[in-house]
Amino acid sequence: MAYRFLLEVPETLAAEAGVAVGMADDAQVVVVRSSHGRGADEPFTDLTIAAHSLRVIQSIYDWFDELGGSRPDIRLALHSGERLQLEAYERSAMVAAIRRDQPWVDRSIPKIGDHEEESFEGGVDVAMSASLVSPGAQTATLERSWQSLPAVQEPEGGRKVVIRELNHIAIRVTDLQVAERFYTSFLSMDIVERARRGATGTFETLGAGYSWADAIVAGEEADVSFLRNGPLVLALQRLGRGARLERGLLDHISIRVDATTFTTVKGQVLMRSMEVIGSAETAFAFKDPIGITWELTLQSVPEFLY
Repeated sequence: MAYRFLLEVPETLAAEAGVAVGMADDAQVVVVRSSHGRGADEPFTDLTIAAHSLRVIQSIYDWFDELGGSRPDIRLALHSGERLQLEAYERSAMVAAIRRDQPWVDRSIPKIGDHEEESFEGGVDVAMSASLVSPGAQTATLERSWQSLPAVQEPEGGRKVVIRELNHIAIRVTDLQVAERFYTSFLSMDIVERARRGATGTFETLGAGYSWADAIVAGEEADVSFLRNGPLVLALQRLGRGARLERGLLDHISIRVDATTFTTVKGQVLMRSMEVIGSAETAFAFKDPIGITWELTLQSVPEFLY
């Protein structure tokens, strides 16, 4: 179970607020909708936030402080219905108010690793202090490594579906420029390419000379940006600053496969009457029964199916 509360922000700042929430690695915006607690003359947006700890409050206040002296009336709406102004509460007082509002969260979060004395070594470690999970708990560090997982035995005769590599993960964003700025700073990612959807529906790359200022003036903003850091590639898809992120932020997952797997999976999709999103000579996209959209390609360069 996680803490849940609403963050009421002006519509023009909703995208920035979402980025601020994302700065906390254990919190996310799960619902975005127009605020019902403000008048018609005040276009505000409610961001429903789910968080496993209250570190997100620090991220929100850091962003709030960056807004300067003429900051808007931004509030947190608690489970009880109480709405608290950020301006009127110190950070510690806001954390305490949320904990009083939802006391069951501290009691329900499992204290994984509190009993462990030894830690795993090697690989990429994910460390979490138990004191951040439960107030008053003794400090203990839980470390896990992918290399500590047991080796996977390949099935006899090989796999019917062979995934060679991850092409990219596609994420929907309301403000592409703000999202680019966040990921290039926070994850040290490089912008590999930008593209814009043409009149015929096909994507055209924009090249290294792209300027956000010129594009906004001309009304020709990029529709997708590819960012890379090592093996991770994000495809950020622009919905528009006024769009509501009522659907999931994840747009699709793109993987590279061999020709046999490509043909096998495509055949299974058609036989099972799954929804086909797009199809090209070297790429195929479909939606699985869970609702996740997958793109299979025979090359690492995206086909821009949709």
